[in-house]
Amino acid sequence: MCGTGSYFYGQGKVTGTKRNLSEDALMALIKNDQKAFEKFLAAGGDIHSNLPVIEGMTFTVAEGMAVYERQSFMKLLSLRKIKYVTQAPGKDYDILSIATTKNNPALLNQLMEEKPTLDLTYGPDKWTLMHLASSSCAHKVTPILHEKGLGWNTKDKNGTTPLTLAAQNDCLPVLGYWKEQRADFRSKDGNGRSALSILGGKKSAASKAFAQSLEPKSGVTAVGNGTTVAQEDSGKERFNFYKIRKNPKDQVVDHNTEYEPGDRPFDVDTSDLTEFQD
Repeated sequence: MCGTGSYFYGQGKVTGTKRNLSEDALMALIKNDQKAFEKFLAAGGDIHSNLPVIEGMTFTVAEGMAVYERQSFMKLLSLRKIKYVTQAPGKDYDILSIATTKNNPALLNQLMEEKPTLDLTYGPDKWTLMHLASSSCAHKVTPILHEKGLGWNTKDKNGTTPLTLAAQNDCLPVLGYWKEQRADFRSKDGNGRSALSILGGKKSAASKAFAQSLEPKSGVTAVGNGTTVAQEDSGKERFNFYKIRKNPKDQVVDHNTEYEPGDRPFDVDTSDLTEFQD
């Protein structure tokens, strides 16, 4: 499932005809009806029981809360001290992986309060949650996962990293985040590819432009306050130029101090300079 590059959770046809508590739970989730969900719990409903099959997929009631993004239901369970986060190695998906692909920070943060395990891998390719975020272009939750210790350079079973996976999927928002975090776009994954080389080979103008933005720019790197290194260096050169020349206009000189009182040229007899007289 993870190998397809994305998750798809629809609200389509539900199979099964016999109505039971799980169907009640599903209707509560679809309608976002918390009172109906409370009735499901009061009737002895098990949040870890399976919902009716949805679009060929089977979710537990708890996982359904992530599918339909019902964090208010999760809060209710937390208040009642009901454990709703269950995880196990080797699964294709769980409540954490589903929430990650939803790109909903509030949903993922709610799950983080339950202290889940974040180092599991999913599906045949052994993707981490960060791989799933890159695959789904879940840029809003990428910083949350990063803060929890997940990085851009973890290799999956095939050697792909979250960074190269984001590049493959043209996910510029996720790539933009890693650029801000100074990820190494030239670092090669287990397949000998770098995110920069992948982006450079894309037909998309936006991807090519992003790749070009990763290249060092001679003399035009921004340094803050709207200035650039080139402008800053130019200012330094002008300052040094005037300093070396010692331009007189930069010096204030009291010429009166250069002569003794008796030597001042202002007492010179100019009577012979008739050509300057009227």
